[in-house]
Amino acid sequence: MNENPFNIISYEPMSEFNIEIVREMAELCGTRATAVNRYHSNGGFPGGMVIVEKDIPIALKVKNNIDEATTVHWHGLEVPNAQDNPDLVILPGEQHDFRFTLSEPGSYWYHPHLPPVLPQLNSGLYAPFIVKDAYDAQYAGDYVLMLDDWSLSPDGGIDAAYSTSGMEVIGNVETVNYKSAPHIPPIMLKAGEIIKLRFLNASTAQTHTLSLPGHTFRVTHLDGYSLPEPFMTDSIRLAPGERVDVELKGAFESGVYEITNGRGLGISIPVLYKGKGRGMHSPFVPPPSRSFGEAIPPHPDFKFVLNSRMAKGASGGMNMGGTHHAGSMDDMGGMSESDMGGTHDMKGSRVVWSINGDSYPHTRPVVLQTGRVYRLRFKNEDMMQMEDNMTHPIHIHGAHFEVVSLNGAAPSREMFKDTLEVAPNEYADIAVRFSNPGQWMLHCHIIDHEDNGMMMMLDFR
Repeated sequence: MNENPFNIISYEPMSEFNIEIVREMAELCGTRATAVNRYHSNGGFPGGMVIVEKDIPIALKVKNNIDEATTVHWHGLEVPNAQDNPDLVILPGEQHDFRFTLSEPGSYWYHPHLPPVLPQLNSGLYAPFIVKDAYDAQYAGDYVLMLDDWSLSPDGGIDAAYSTSGMEVIGNVETVNYKSAPHIPPIMLKAGEIIKLRFLNASTAQTHTLSLPGHTFRVTHLDGYSLPEPFMTDSIRLAPGERVDVELKGAFESGVYEITNGRGLGISIPVLYKGKGRGMHSPFVPPPSRSFGEAIPPHPDFKFVLNSRMAKGASGGMNMGGTHHAGSMDDMGGMSESDMGGTHDMKGSRVVWSINGDSYPHTRPVVLQTGRVYRLRFKNEDMMQMEDNMTHPIHIHGAHFEVVSLNGAAPSREMFKDTLEVAPNEYADIAVRFSNPGQWMLHCHIIDHEDNGMMMMLDFR
């Protein structure tokens, strides 16, 4: 019997899935039940998980059995726009069929994207989407670990007072695969063996930094993309929406160790040693370089300034007076000190998040060409708003991008991502090329920021 159902080493990939969206009770903290929304999938995979092989056509039938409309975003998957369009609304009682083929093995996930996104995602509506590689079967174990935090009331219900001011919703209970410590099933490990750990951050605002005393991790994938140069680290940082795949080699024959984020709110993953195993070498096969190289423009084609301000009585997604739009280097659209309103009375106000001074739905799409490499710059000017510095994890739908520079310095290794943190008063340059035409979202993956304006469209034609 599998002591941890999210150890997927023995699960065979499938090509057809029936996925149902249901309302049910979940024991997040022992016996205290919470009403949540969840995906269920066929094939015996836990947590609505989808497991497929690369280069195999797949079909997914999604049936909505809850009493509200929803959509599905295949986070990190590069699929045709018609298969990941936010306008594909699934009404209560209806079903939508998706069909596509995936070429990039790695760890992904899926979740709703019908605005406002936060209520359904905050209710637990998310699931892993794993594209297996051939060498994954050689690991001694392959664990999917989906992190989340919940705002729970004393009776176990989800606090409905979400995002009333446009600020972040941070939970008081944290879970791994819908379980809070001490109810998280253990990871099994033997000395000398190597297991694979797939960490996914489904939190709407919380960043998790994980560590395991006495051990180091070998990072092989970021946001689903394999690294030409894996690296060793003592800790793993995951902003909302990010995924990190690592290898963990058994160092002991007995004992229990814990992967934690140091907050003591429920994320404590036991690593249970069960003796001495076979000595192993890593089965991971690094890919060749996929850098865009000389095709990357020497200077940014477009520049996007991330910011916020207070607006009296503003509603989510409304820009109270901004006139700038995303454009060329000559059209920057910054925010003035008076716009930010840091000294205004908070009563009756909410935070409005913006890109180049505009807030969705008043942001204008940027028209781009498929097949061409663009250099995009993201500058975070969101300084000391509400006595806090705001980091924005920027997510792009429909493609991975190469990280070109961080605050003007080239990264220490080649990496492709779909979500990238941009710290306050810093900037990041990325290079991206789309092969699938259509309008693709660009937004902050702190969901309160996205729902309250920090989103726009890239229109690839």
